[in-house]
Amino acid sequence: MSLKNAIGGVALLAGTAIGAAVLALPVITAHLGFYQTIIMYGVCWFFMTFGALYLLEVNLMVGYGTNLISMADKTLGSFGKYFTWAVYLILLYALTSAYLFGVGDWIIKGFLHFNITVPAFGCAVIATLLTMAVILMGTHVTDLVNRLLMIGLIGAFGTLLFVVAEHVQFELLGTSNHVFDLRPIPIIITAFGSAIVIPTLTEYLHGKPKQLLYVVLIGCFIPLIVYMIWEMAILGIIPLSGTPGLLQIQEHGHASTDVTLALKSLLQNNLITRASTYFSVFALITSLLGVCLSLFDFLSDGLHLQKNIRGRILLTLITFVPPLGFVLFYPHGFTVALSFAGIFVAILLGILPAMMAWQGRYNSKQPKPFQIIGGKPMIIVTILFFILVGAIECFNQFEALWGHQG
Repeated sequence: MSLKNAIGGVALLAGTAIGAAVLALPVITAHLGFYQTIIMYGVCWFFMTFGALYLLEVNLMVGYGTNLISMADKTLGSFGKYFTWAVYLILLYALTSAYLFGVGDWIIKGFLHFNITVPAFGCAVIATLLTMAVILMGTHVTDLVNRLLMIGLIGAFGTLLFVVAEHVQFELLGTSNHVFDLRPIPIIITAFGSAIVIPTLTEYLHGKPKQLLYVVLIGCFIPLIVYMIWEMAILGIIPLSGTPGLLQIQEHGHASTDVTLALKSLLQNNLITRASTYFSVFALITSLLGVCLSLFDFLSDGLHLQKNIRGRILLTLITFVPPLGFVLFYPHGFTVALSFAGIFVAILLGILPAMMAWQGRYNSKQPKPFQIIGGKPMIIVTILFFILVGAIECFNQFEALWGHQG
């Protein structure tokens, strides 16, 4: 495995996790205060990383080049296979639809900058065709495009931090409502949901356990650092109460855009708006590429389609046509699925990998080239944590429905 490919693997993992929603995380967790939020980030990162490592372990056990369908089939049987089909397609098609919608929206704004009006239909199709072209050309090309986008993302994020760093008031970090609230956890775990690309990476990096372990650990750790630094920057500048205040934005505003406006208002710097715009665009596209590449390889495995020219064209169509259909004809359909994303992520990237690892370790005679620490106790604790996440998300949905009806 070359160092360039390893760096590309790290970039693909980190880029899939770091979406435009990172700008909104400090608002979602504002009422908890800085220190409680950091602990919550750490806990979510810890268990999502273990989920990723279980996924890597099972993938290497079953054989690199396979994806979740083969992994579930060989460890959990037919029921596990069909259950994985359902959860995976719901989550990944919903994410792809959301990202295509978001990229299409930015294309509309780009045309408007040149006083050209293009309908949303046309921009969604443009976003889809551009992404299809990249995915169709394979993992290597997707990796190269993703690296370039990650350079832009890092540059935009670095610019944001450079502008706001000197204005951070560390005394504000101790401000909180002194509440204990687990409701943000399902949203936070989705922010670490990059493990979906691991089966693609094991094939791309030729299934070398030691190198893949480093790639996964580093790729999963980078988002944690980014989120903690951004949390410190926002909570150290925008006060909890007042106008503009984080609680006010949390209650009435649009989290990501209103954070940018609040920073611009407080610091009087137009560069913040420009940098946050570029960051949002790059983060959105890197997440889109990671999700679509994962879905492409998943379908190849599940449908037993070879990656020759004919197979790649068919896989590309199956990957993109359904989510594009949702964007064009049922634009609010994917938001229903995304509202339950916490449950789907908990199942797909937490519970299922841990269960597959258990079955693979203790009930399978297949060779085990890689096994992470913790044994049975860690697998049980991981499953229990993600069951708790699912329960919290169910409570959140019930609370939202009850509040809406009330």
